[in-house]
Amino acid sequence: MRTLLSKEKQPMKSSTVFTLAVCALLALSGSTAARPKKDAALRPVQAVSDDEFTGFDLLQPEGNTPPYFTSAAVDTYCIVWYDFEQMNWQGWTQVDNTAQEDTFCHVDDFSGLGGGAYGGLVALEGVKSMWCGARDWDHQIPGYPGGYEYLCQWFDAPGYGNDWNQILVTDPIPFQGFLTFSYHGYFECEPNYDKIVLEYDAGVGDWTEIARYDGAVDTVAVHELLLNKAATKLRFHFTSDGAWSDADGLWNTDGAFIVDDITISDIGGVIDHEDFESWPLGAKRHTGALWYADVEGEYGINSGLMSNLQDDDPCNDNFASQIVFIVYSPPVDPPWPGLFDTPFCKGSGNIEAPCQDEYVMSPIIDMTRYSTSCDRVQDAEIPPGALGSLGGAYLRFTAYVDLPIMNLVFYYWDIRNIDAAGCPGEWEGPNYMYYMDWGYPPQYRFVTEDIGFLVESDSIQVRLGCADMCDSWYEVYGNCANHTPAPWFDNVRLYRYDLTGPQWSWRDLDIFQDNFPSGADIESFVRADAANDLRSTDVPIVDPGDSIVVGCTSPLGGGIDTTIDGWPKVYMHCYVPYIGDPLSPKPDLYGPQLAGNYGRYASDDGSAWTVLQCDYARTGSGSPVADWFMIDMNDSLLTRGYQIIYYFKAYDRDGETSTLPAQAEEAPWPLPPYYDWAHVPYFF
Repeated sequence: MRTLLSKEKQPMKSSTVFTLAVCALLALSGSTAARPKKDAALRPVQAVSDDEFTGFDLLQPEGNTPPYFTSAAVDTYCIVWYDFEQMNWQGWTQVDNTAQEDTFCHVDDFSGLGGGAYGGLVALEGVKSMWCGARDWDHQIPGYPGGYEYLCQWFDAPGYGNDWNQILVTDPIPFQGFLTFSYHGYFECEPNYDKIVLEYDAGVGDWTEIARYDGAVDTVAVHELLLNKAATKLRFHFTSDGAWSDADGLWNTDGAFIVDDITISDIGGVIDHEDFESWPLGAKRHTGALWYADVEGEYGINSGLMSNLQDDDPCNDNFASQIVFIVYSPPVDPPWPGLFDTPFCKGSGNIEAPCQDEYVMSPIIDMTRYSTSCDRVQDAEIPPGALGSLGGAYLRFTAYVDLPIMNLVFYYWDIRNIDAAGCPGEWEGPNYMYYMDWGYPPQYRFVTEDIGFLVESDSIQVRLGCADMCDSWYEVYGNCANHTPAPWFDNVRLYRYDLTGPQWSWRDLDIFQDNFPSGADIESFVRADAANDLRSTDVPIVDPGDSIVVGCTSPLGGGIDTTIDGWPKVYMHCYVPYIGDPLSPKPDLYGPQLAGNYGRYASDDGSAWTVLQCDYARTGSGSPVADWFMIDMNDSLLTRGYQIIYYFKAYDRDGETSTLPAQAEEAPWPLPPYYDWAHVPYFF
């Protein structure tokens, strides 16, 4: 773990020596920590320390020993640099991440969809039904929801997307005595995380649950409501989280819900019956109809550009134009006069949704061009002879971080690839939210992030965001009682550099962790588990992942190579010596016995090193995850006293190889670099 400064905020001193010392210490030890993003695709959300966020190894073909970054002008290109000076957005745009892409509840006859993946995409009654879902782009009909830039990137359309907040709702319904509500519904969404909730308005927008659905349910239901009022509204309310949907391909469905044959009655008889047969295809509301499609209101834009910002960083000041997320915040009285704090959530108690979640997005950046002046003008083409070896890329920016964890306000970054047809891919990055470590003063962080393994096309975009996570993590990681004016961003730039061969990425929480005997007997077996808890944050039981996961890709080498039976040529080399009680020695372990539930045995040297071949990593629904690979070790073999030393090696289609950690095979044994876990120690 990194050594932190005193838990008390360091006071400013007049001594230049002290200021430089503080700055040097902050530069060496860092000051920001990270949490996985809300509902990130690699589930679940879990707290991690500053030294546990995604790592990268920048690797050359086997036999070379490069520096961490190549800096010589001949093989490093400044692609673009945005400084936002003179309050100029320089092509960047603001996006409210809480706003819906479209209103997706609409009337459909499901023509051309072939019943969907599971046969659910059919009208429930007659020839039309109300559907909360999106067609794939190849079967779009004028009037249906969803634009090209949104739907073109989906993996499993038709279906539903991430972060949906869609509603089918009524106008106010006057009634007498009681209200009876019946419908035929087909509901299908990811269990436990996404849901369809049937609600009535108890008054002034106080929506109260009648029924809840997740998973796959086909039902004809009747509900009788005894309400102490003369009018109400009814609605079907669908919400999905930030991952695992048809959009990202991690959870395939036939859409969130289909409803039909809806009848509303009171003691006087039928008030309204709706079968949607008279509605036009694609319609979201219809003249004279009680029901209409809607979305939950967005939070709103608060980002903007400001200059001459006052800060509390003893080492740095930046009075130039910077990106902030406080322009339209309500006036407050923070420590720095003239600034607002980031706004609180707008829901009940200032802790419930909607909460601020917005980002600023770069224009499309041509990765085959660079800026000779290292500014925002890409005025030169990278020579074709050099372009083929530019496998490395990194993103740099400054971030002013006054983000105490208790506030639950974070910053994040991502990139996305744009294909030749102009279709943007999913936003990709480390899946972390960044905050300020406990005990550190607010400061500017000079961020360098390797993105070479993420860049897969000639055109990309970058986003930098601010997110208030109080609606998800209140009283889990913080109390949301206070906010600050941060984060601020400036000087965003991209570089490409010469780099070939397989490239790696990983998270500490996804590889082997220290562990203990699984049974009451201290000599019982020790599981080979990851540090990542597979259960959601609201479940107190810790269920660590059985397999470990690493990322590997080779964009310049034609991708990762495969064996003749289709397995990826990504391998874990492991050495398992016994270092426990010398009076009761145990044999070193090697060979096929080391293989666990995931991956397979490949080879061994007959005495020490064993090679296990990784399998493709998969989601909970069984779908493979591109460029991620998993491996496991035998959970019924290891006992205390064993040390597990390991590294990874991959081969790309061009025949290049690399290891994680870098140069693992070149270091004289037993010197690093290697990974090991736990030692499963013997205590005397």
